[in-house]
Amino acid sequence: MKLLNSILLYLLFLFLGLPLFYFVYKFGDPEPLAHDFFQYYWLYKDFDVSRVIAPHNMRLVGAFFAHLFYQANFFYDTATVFDKYAAWGFLKQVYFNAVFFNYLSVAATCLVLFSILKKHFKDFLFSFTGSLLYLLGFGTLFYELMPLTDAFSILLFAIALKAYLDKKPYIIIPLLLLVFQREYILIAVGTYALIDYLYHKDFYFLKIFIACSLFFLVHVTLRKTVFYTPHLDYQASGNYFSSNLFHINYSLTSYLKQLAMTLNLLFVYLGIVLYKKLKGLSFDGFSLIKISILFLQINVICHLAGHGNNCGRYFYMLTPLIVFMLIREIFPLVQRGKSL
Repeated sequence: MKLLNSILLYLLFLFLGLPLFYFVYKFGDPEPLAHDFFQYYWLYKDFDVSRVIAPHNMRLVGAFFAHLFYQANFFYDTATVFDKYAAWGFLKQVYFNAVFFNYLSVAATCLVLFSILKKHFKDFLFSFTGSLLYLLGFGTLFYELMPLTDAFSILLFAIALKAYLDKKPYIIIPLLLLVFQREYILIAVGTYALIDYLYHKDFYFLKIFIACSLFFLVHVTLRKTVFYTPHLDYQASGNYFSSNLFHINYSLTSYLKQLAMTLNLLFVYLGIVLYKKLKGLSFDGFSLIKISILFLQINVICHLAGHGNNCGRYFYMLTPLIVFMLIREIFPLVQRGKSL
């Protein structure tokens, strides 16, 4: 895309996402949905790693940009639900800076997703619609725009996905940044690349798998040394994994409800695949296998690590991939309908 078109499109996504940003800023309450904000707060405000527990103290890249907004004294003041936290000494400006940066990140992810879809399907309407599916998603409103670190993590994943699909070497940049942003995406991308390598025997995918493995090892090493804190260290221990192996410490009803709301796009994708199967139409079975393996993987990780109902939230970080797969299955149906 030309630079001017990209800027205009980014501004359009910002405009479309503005009501969501304002809603989260004015009515959002971090305690029920985003209580980790009170850990990230010290990164956003002072970039003080020493006051934050691991692994939260390693979510540094996006937090640094939110911190820059705070340092620049960028702030829009209005009455908000967050005002009640002033009594505990938490500044509303820090909350605003975090939400605003996530708002910018969400719009940027929409732009990257649009460029991916436009390149592969050559259709403006489908590309724009795919971007809107992410922008208006349940997880985008309740997790990405909240003052957490997920929004920038998804942006890095979207950039990595664009490079991955085009087999570009610059994928190493977002992967490296993910060491200090969100380690789960390294696991997911590495797994995806390994499956692709085993099937296609393309050494590009093997290189990505090796890079993800090394970067994840760096993350774990840093967490256990430079960024070590004892508070949540048990979550990364073999004994803890073993104790959770045959024990469910969360409500299955709540788990299923969260999946239905957060991963509705995944279920739409599965529904389209099932429809094509029943109608005898061709579909990408290999992609179905890959996304199924990734979904099983995050469920196992969440179960063993005791994250329970956060499974849907974590898997939502792969939404750009889910949207890409969904559009790839829908696009031939629409083209087929036009030809009839």
